[in-house]
Amino acid sequence: MKNKLHVTIFSLLCITSSFAAFGQDSSYPNRPIKIIVPYAAGGGADNLARTIGQKLGPLLGQTVVVENKPGASTQSGTLAVVKAPADGYTLLMGTANLATNPALFEKLPYDTQKDLAPIALITKVPVYIFVTNNSNIRTVSDLLAKAKSTPNGLSYATPGNGSSAHLAGELFKNNSKSNLQHIPYKGSSEATTALIGDQVQLSFDNYGPIMAQVKAGNAVPIAIAMPTRSSITPNVPTLKELGYPMEAYAWWGILAPAGTPNNIVERLNTAIQTTLNDSEVRENLQRQGVQIVNSTPTEFADHIKAEAIKWSQVTKQANIKAQ
Repeated sequence: MKNKLHVTIFSLLCITSSFAAFGQDSSYPNRPIKIIVPYAAGGGADNLARTIGQKLGPLLGQTVVVENKPGASTQSGTLAVVKAPADGYTLLMGTANLATNPALFEKLPYDTQKDLAPIALITKVPVYIFVTNNSNIRTVSDLLAKAKSTPNGLSYATPGNGSSAHLAGELFKNNSKSNLQHIPYKGSSEATTALIGDQVQLSFDNYGPIMAQVKAGNAVPIAIAMPTRSSITPNVPTLKELGYPMEAYAWWGILAPAGTPNNIVERLNTAIQTTLNDSEVRENLQRQGVQIVNSTPTEFADHIKAEAIKWSQVTKQANIKAQ
């Protein structure tokens, strides 16, 4: 009788524990979720967060709000998420800065790979090489020949020092052994104006910010720094095709504070993948030249590590520091 009683009590404890765990899992989310964007409103990361949030909310049964918290090269917004409770209610729209800032800044107020829990890599935004339509450069071979024959080399514009475009330019410069000089501007708009105004001979940037100038016939993309061509620019060759097997792109993904329960991370990952498979979302992003990524949390974590190693090597070789 005593043994049967022990078994019964043990069984009840197991069942109670199971129900408690189930109750905890099923209770998330029970209030609005916040996505912090470490940039001002209106930019690519902000637009993506709002696009994802609008679809994510109904899937999770809660409102998803976006809060912009720019400053210190994305450090302000990132730190706000790092310090938030690890309960899945405060998320970060992370960018490539998570991989590049550790190489650009001597000290950060957080450890990217220890203080955040990757949930899903969402998109990659390829970097292109652009020239003006009125230049005599139409191919990368033309570009390298002109750079070699120009005494001080060619100058290239980017949206800023330490940006993905800048690092892409330095990586290409190293791989091609070309004579290129970096001219940083305050954002893509200024960099594009400098290119169209012939203040520089070329620029490295994403397709979206310069798309209007390409369509107007003022700018020409001559290469994309991805392993495969983009569907939005199918006639533009990859640098890999041209003998420079390099990848360079901005990227965006969702992260939570470290310590967020695995079941919440998986719940969010599943909902995000469903959102990215929505035809409206896919068409919207693909029109902007954005490549959609479907990743697991582990794959996203590995991606950040690999990117951090790659760009650390580039910044050291080119002696690039945050300004």
